[in-house]
Amino acid sequence: MKFFNFLLISFFALSLIGCVPEPIDPPPGPIILSDTTIKDISYGANGSQKFDLGLPANRTTASTQLVVVVHGGGWSTGDKNELSWLLNGLKQRGYAVANINYRLTLNQPDNYKMQLDDVDSAVQNVLRLASTHKFNGQKLYITGHSAGGHLAMSYAYTRNASGKVKAASSLAGPANLFNMSYYNFNIYNQILEPFLGVPLFPSTPTATQRYQDCSPYFQATASAPPTIFFHGEWDPVVYTDQSNGMYAKLGTLGVGRKIIMYPLTFHDWWTDGTKTANTMDEMKAWFTAYP
Repeated sequence: MKFFNFLLISFFALSLIGCVPEPIDPPPGPIILSDTTIKDISYGANGSQKFDLGLPANRTTASTQLVVVVHGGGWSTGDKNELSWLLNGLKQRGYAVANINYRLTLNQPDNYKMQLDDVDSAVQNVLRLASTHKFNGQKLYITGHSAGGHLAMSYAYTRNASGKVKAASSLAGPANLFNMSYYNFNIYNQILEPFLGVPLFPSTPTATQRYQDCSPYFQATASAPPTIFFHGEWDPVVYTDQSNGMYAKLGTLGVGRKIIMYPLTFHDWWTDGTKTANTMDEMKAWFTAYP
């Protein structure tokens, strides 16, 4: 009886083995990467030091370029979610997009340096993810709106020793903080003084130097990355002279530049689908021209 049971168990086991399916080979060709956005990736200990990473479908480490997006808000308010439309639109156009938050103006001596340091930390953390998420980590483009445009330009003009920033873009970004304080005093008296830590009035050589040192207009050199400017002609917050003046300055330096003025348009134009599509198409064309 024991021998019979042994034979029965052996037969049952062999039957099971015969039922195990053969391994299936993976389909031929490359793995298809899907369109996705990873939210709130930390790049520092502070709760504000986070970014969203938009990743297009079918991306590769060779051909998928990176764009870093910096939000506005007078350096003291704002959030990356305000520019989600830009992340999504550039992602649809084939870019990997890092839409970043940064520490806002605090009661401390140098908010300007703190925020540029945050942009730099975010950029370095994004680049370290390039091989994992399959996009090009050898170069990048940078853009921002309003105060974010200022930070994007300052970063491109002063923190690009590696040469990885190939081109920049500013959407209604302040370029000359010294002039801005004089000609838009009612607004910027309450914003620029806490941001830069120095009142401009009464004017002193130290204050004047501080406002100029933190201005892209005075930072740009002949090696500055080519820059495209977008601005609403009726902008009551950042006057058009900021983009026009920066455009003219780059011309004297021999740096590539382009400016697009939107008629009958205020500080932002995100509810106008035609204008936002034009902004993203022009931005893509600009970045493509500077590989």
